[in-house]
Amino acid sequence: MNRPSPYVRRRWLGREIRRLREEHGATSESIARAVGFPRQQLSALENGHLGPDIDLVSGICDYLAVGVNRRTAIMEAATDGWTRGWWAADAERMGLRQAIYADLESGAKTITEYALVLIPGLLQTPAFADARLRSDPARHGDKFDPAAAVAARARRQSLVLAARGPRYEAVIDEVAIRRRAADPAVVAEQLRHVIAVCASHPSVTVQVLPLDASIRGHSAPRSAYSIYRYRDPQGSQAVAVDTLTHDVIHTEPGEVDPYLNLHSRLKAAALSTESSIRLLRTAAENLVPAEGVMA
Repeated sequence: MNRPSPYVRRRWLGREIRRLREEHGATSESIARAVGFPRQQLSALENGHLGPDIDLVSGICDYLAVGVNRRTAIMEAATDGWTRGWWAADAERMGLRQAIYADLESGAKTITEYALVLIPGLLQTPAFADARLRSDPARHGDKFDPAAAVAARARRQSLVLAARGPRYEAVIDEVAIRRRAADPAVVAEQLRHVIAVCASHPSVTVQVLPLDASIRGHSAPRSAYSIYRYRDPQGSQAVAVDTLTHDVIHTEPGEVDPYLNLHSRLKAAALSTESSIRLLRTAAENLVPAEGVMA
């Protein structure tokens, strides 16, 4: 979990290589010729594609006479970007979308989420996760295995909740609390699980955004999203936006900042943690009263 996200490191590396080239007024064709690599490979590097070639990166630094400190940062990012995390070997069985989230969570210092209609994956019970993963098989590839996906989700949760894991904060819309996204007993167990995780892990904070909340600027969130802040020397940040067909990943500061601003407004409008726990407990009781508790 302490290794920086390979995806985010590749994106930073690509931006830095492109910035270097522009600073020197060099075209991708001229640099490719000078270092002896195809132009398409340089383009793939600048676009943050899988597996930056270490020799290509080193050759660019040599050709452009990059200073020691900057070169060190670039080569470290290239090494990190080449890393294959635990999720890579089983990505198709666990689901490619879940694999990218596992990548983004790697090395995160904080993970901040807004959940619009479902309890966040990092807080889901196995039963709830299984119900959701099986609910729409058309979203997954032929090699997708629900059992492998549930196991991968449990592994992600264990890494986030580990003693040296990231701080985790979630604002959960009341819609996600009220939505019967599985059997009522499964949903009730899920809500009680969120309460239990908050009670046993000081690094986890959950707030509920009420349906009638007054959000500054009358902001209306359009989708669920996750914000990641990293421990890398550049203090990188990323946002993953959940859409119906795929996840949109932002790493450019100009793309990340609007989500940071929006989240600050949602967090301010949400219930306190204590009030949120009470709402979760009441919602669970309304679904399935706890043993020994009169309905």
